[in-house]
Amino acid sequence: MTHYIRATVHRRLALTLALLVVVSGVLLLATSYLLVRANLNDPTLNIKQAPPRVHGAGTAGATGRTLPSAIEVSKNLAHKTLSTLILQYGIVLLILVLLGALAAWFVAGRVLRPLRAITSAARQLTSENLSERLALAGPDDELKELGDTFDSMIGRLETSFLDQQLFAANAAHELRTPLAVMIAEIDLLLTSEEPTVLEAQETAVRLRRTLTASEQLIERLLQLTQSEFVSSEREHVRIDELTGQEIEKIRDRAIEQGVTIQDHLGDVDVLGDPQLLRELVVNLLDNALKYNRPLGWIEVSTRYENGESILEIANSGHDLSSEDLDRLLQPFRRAGQARVGTSTGLGLSIIHNIVRAHGGRLTLHALLDGGLTVRVTFPHSVGNVETLLEPRDGR
Repeated sequence: MTHYIRATVHRRLALTLALLVVVSGVLLLATSYLLVRANLNDPTLNIKQAPPRVHGAGTAGATGRTLPSAIEVSKNLAHKTLSTLILQYGIVLLILVLLGALAAWFVAGRVLRPLRAITSAARQLTSENLSERLALAGPDDELKELGDTFDSMIGRLETSFLDQQLFAANAAHELRTPLAVMIAEIDLLLTSEEPTVLEAQETAVRLRRTLTASEQLIERLLQLTQSEFVSSEREHVRIDELTGQEIEKIRDRAIEQGVTIQDHLGDVDVLGDPQLLRELVVNLLDNALKYNRPLGWIEVSTRYENGESILEIANSGHDLSSEDLDRLLQPFRRAGQARVGTSTGLGLSIIHNIVRAHGGRLTLHALLDGGLTVRVTFPHSVGNVETLLEPRDGR
């Protein structure tokens, strides 16, 4: 079975550094060798004149052999020196390769240590340890920036996962309650020995009422999911005209509750999904009327401000704190309490998602004398939603 050596970044970086060291060493040794050879073979250094005769017998010595000339001695010395130099340079180069490889492997390991930490953290990441962070130390370089980005991503995942868990738990609780009611009604009818027609009808009416409430809850859950997406084919929507139409639909209900509605609708055009924008206005007006007080008021305005489209709805109501504002954007929550009565508690969550899908900004502002101002800002270009929870203050 053939095994392949994986070309990891660590190995490639180490090999690159080692090659740089070896190439530099080879160039340095080759240059040194050429310089030494050039100096040894320099003709100006050779002895021009022959040595004196020995014993007056020509070039023959006492033993009868001819003595070498100075040029031959110089050539032999240069050859021996260069041969020794090649052997020594070979040994130096071998040591240089080994030391360069070890140094390159160590340096590459130190440089890539943050990447290994990020890889290890990513492998061990589960829903149970999303709270852990790398918090890489060291210089403020690209690797530290990558680690900080990874930590930021994990933080967003943790928030999203916790929100999903909370939403699932709340949804399960809200759906379990009507099911328990229906089971109790059916058990009561079944345990009755001889239920009358009137009792059966009353049970059927209660079951019908519970089923209708469950259907409305499921419909709102679907709206909450669908409100996160906007069709790519957007249209120019006159938000002032749309708001005026929805105000007329609730005016009779407002009169019955003794709530006055004042509107200041300037011409405002928004690029988006008409159905979702209508759902946005319907939810805002419904909340303003539902959570109002007797003989209260609602003020609605649309306008352009700093090049942005503004829809603002203010209403009288109960006193709200900063904590209340935080909870208002959570599914199945109302100010200071969980959902009760016929309210699903999904209105502002749906509004929030619609605003986010259109790249808008949602601002909640508590009023000193009670009540709430909700401002929706639509920019010209699609961006990320920013929810601003302003401190409690006057109008």
